[in-house]
Amino acid sequence: MKKRGKKGGRRGEACLLIAESGAPWVECAAWLRTRTPELETVVQLPDEPPSTFFSRLLDRLRRANRVSTAVFVAAAASTRLTLRSSLLRALLGALPGVKRVILCPGSDPRAPAARELAGLSLTVRELLGGDSVTISLAGPRGEPLRGLAHLSAA
Repeated sequence: MKKRGKKGGRRGEACLLIAESGAPWVECAAWLRTRTPELETVVQLPDEPPSTFFSRLLDRLRRANRVSTAVFVAAAASTRLTLRSSLLRALLGALPGVKRVILCPGSDPRAPAARELAGLSLTVRELLGGDSVTISLAGPRGEPLRGLAHLSAA
């Protein structure tokens, strides 16, 4: 787990980046480092089974505090709806202070992960109701995804 961020930022607000193996997380982390005072990462190892990654993430979430933004970066070509849904539910359950969740399926809005995360974002918004948490879709540099931009609105 690495902690990085720009110096002089607001203290107390952290961003947690969670990435599947094969996801464009390095590009996303570089973009986030320019916008957040503290960035922590949990990245799935190349040969790490999803269950092990999920357990490691749950352990990290138990120790998390001060996380106001969570970013989930998916491997664009893969479909893992059950795991992604479980990760998102665990994230929202373990981090009561989180105000914003960004789902990043990569840069291609036609990729399988983009459609999967779009569906998850709509489902989670409906379940949460209200304005307690903003769920949005974005590319690795925070850019709206063509064809999915309407889902990026809070």
